Amino acid sequence: MSPADKLPSNSVTAKAGADVRRASQLFAETLDPVFRTTLLTPERLDDFHAELSTYFMGPALFFAADMTGTTYTFSRDMRRIARTGLDLIFVQATLDGSDLRTVNGETILVEAGDISLFDLSRPMQAETRHCRNLTLVLPRHMLFSKDVQNDALHGLVLKRSTSTARLIGSHLRALFDDLSDITQAEAPAIVAATADLVTNLVGQQVSNRSQPAPTVRGAVIMEVRRYIEQNMARQDLGPDHLCKMFGLSRATLYRLFEPVGGVTDYIRTRRLRAAFDLLTNDGKRTVGEVAYACGFPDISAFSRAFRHQFGMSPSEVRETGDRGPRALTATERQTAASVHDWLRIVGSL
Repeated sequence: MSPADKLPSNSVTAKAGADVRRASQLFAETLDPVFRTTLLTPERLDDFHAELSTYFMGPALFFAADMTGTTYTFSRDMRRIARTGLDLIFVQATLDGSDLRTVNGETILVEAGDISLFDLSRPMQAETRHCRNLTLVLPRHMLFSKDVQNDALHGLVLKRSTSTARLIGSHLRALFDDLSDITQAEAPAIVAATADLVTNLVGQQVSNRSQPAPTVRGAVIMEVRRYIEQNMARQDLGPDHLCKMFGLSRATLYRLFEPVGGVTDYIRTRRLRAAFDLLTNDGKRTVGEVAYACGFPDISAFSRAFRHQFGMSPSEVRETGDRGPRALTATERQTAASVHDWLRIVGSL
């Protein structure tokens, strides 16, 4: 296989030594679009080791992580969700160690052999002192056709005692072992087959967690969400308007949006997210113009809701944009940026 045919890859390693602080920062920076990553004083620990390898598979990414020697905290809150805009599903096999994960207000222990799934459009937090895992990063449309099913994936943990976990785990391990021999041309078909395998194996667990309205197909919820995205400036955008537009009862509409916190909260969250993006990327509009364009006629109410959601004011976002403090060299920034670019590519599919 020629080098041009190989999967693009990236590797970051941090270990005890003179350069541990900079290497640790690069490790955290590489994960920045996904998690705010905190490593507890690794420079003081002789057995500290953090390694992250990333493989770009076209319609997916594959992460292989190995962490030990300190406390690692990974958090994804609404501010990061809004800033990064990644609409992706993680399918993760824990090989060694464990982590404590908080999802939907519930803290669960994920152990070696378990398979876990989480949705990057929703908050979560995890903490570990030792963990080795493999993660396949997929656009949500490659899994279930119904949004309510994909919504039910967040926080799903398949315990190692189940055949489902063992089958998915063995497949991800085999895939990882073969990554050096997979060509860029082969990768899309392999990703599609893997996504189909996961979908078929977790289908029953997803059905048990989700309660979709029996008379409404998944296409409807996707159409409602698409309509919300295209009509955020409408002052009457709300449950009554959506029920009238799509011929739904209030009970049906509420059931459809229950997995993502309710229809009213969903509309407000999407409006605030759109405002965050405009403030970051469009320097020509005033804060008031951004608020009005996103369906907020009262700028004071908008500012309060914005600060409550993201922990900073609209003007602070306008001033800082998407910049963050970096003390990395140009080469190190490019190493991290390549993974950032791959995430954006996969997230846009």
